[in-house]
Amino acid sequence: VNVQPKATLTFSKCLEMGLQDHVETISKVAEVAAKEFSIEQALDKMEAEWDPVLLEISAYKETGTYIMKSGEETAQMLDDHIVMTQAMSFSPYKKPFEARITTWENKLRITQDVMEEWAICQKSWLYLEPIFSSEDINRQLPVEGKRYQTMDRMWRKIMTTAKQDPKMITFCADNRLLENLRECNKLLDQVQKGLSEYLETKRMAFPRFYFLSDDELLEILSQTKDP
Repeated sequence: VNVQPKATLTFSKCLEMGLQDHVETISKVAEVAAKEFSIEQALDKMEAEWDPVLLEISAYKETGTYIMKSGEETAQMLDDHIVMTQAMSFSPYKKPFEARITTWENKLRITQDVMEEWAICQKSWLYLEPIFSSEDINRQLPVEGKRYQTMDRMWRKIMTTAKQDPKMITFCADNRLLENLRECNKLLDQVQKGLSEYLETKRMAFPRFYFLSDDELLEILSQTKDP
């Protein structure tokens, strides 16, 4: 029986077509349709919840650039929605929305990865920025200084773009952004390693420096004319 739901389809017409003889089949079709509809509604709801979410980007001191404030609520929503989308991907009723589910899950996962790399990058940048703002430190550590400057240019470009386009799910779901942040973190790791090795050589030359923290030692070295 071929039934097309229309406004003119009445109960009487259903009886005339003998649909009462196909109750079991109709029930199964209705169950599948309801499950599929619930998946579609859940996807629509998640997308609607992300639509107003903006990155909190604010100016940082006198650096001429910005920093990002990440909220726990946003991170929790990412976790929750990834779990929900994963559950949908295992549903036997996913077929009409399979491509949409895959695309949405990828978008959420990339966003999560970006936010994690961004937080690591920002933490290191906040520590190293005042250090490599010193001409003396750059003179003493020319290789690390160049690496930091390369990273700093990338960082400033990312932050400026984020300030102009703060819609989180649009800006962060970008593989190129993820790769840029990973490259920034790679450079920062190299700078940190070089800085630590440099400080260790100073402590070995002057054992009394072992009683000083890295920050205290850096302050002394930045003021020293002949390091």
